[in-house]
Amino acid sequence: MIELLVVITIISILTLVTVSQFQNAKKKSNDVARKGDLNSVTKALQMFYADYGYFPSDANPGQINGNWGGQLSDNASTPYVYMKVLPRENYLTSFPYCYKTSVDLKKYALFAQLENTNDSECGHAYICNGVTYCYGVVSPNSSLSVNGSLQ
Repeated sequence: MIELLVVITIISILTLVTVSQFQNAKKKSNDVARKGDLNSVTKALQMFYADYGYFPSDANPGQINGNWGGQLSDNASTPYVYMKVLPRENYLTSFPYCYKTSVDLKKYALFAQLENTNDSECGHAYICNGVTYCYGVVSPNSSLSVNGSLQ
């Protein structure tokens, strides 16, 4: 009987360790997907900037903020599509991706919330549309202040 209890205890400990490691790996893989999503959007935004000399406005919900899961295109009568499907946050629904631009539309920032708070790139509290994010990507000609404003 004692041997059976020892075996059950050992199996329980191994199961606990395995499940926790699996959860950490899942968080990290979700975060890699988020970073990849923002990297893809960055490339589409750079193509848009190359054509027009400015970034899409964060005030135009048809282009970025209101269109996650839709496409990024210009407003021409026959639109040119820069990204067929803008990625959508699928895991943390209370933290959708966020996009904001400078007033002159020459700089932008993209934000996501990472699940793995131990990630070296998740160290700040950026604010976008009233939501706090820990990961941000900016246009090559700018940087982010600690609060998430473009510089």
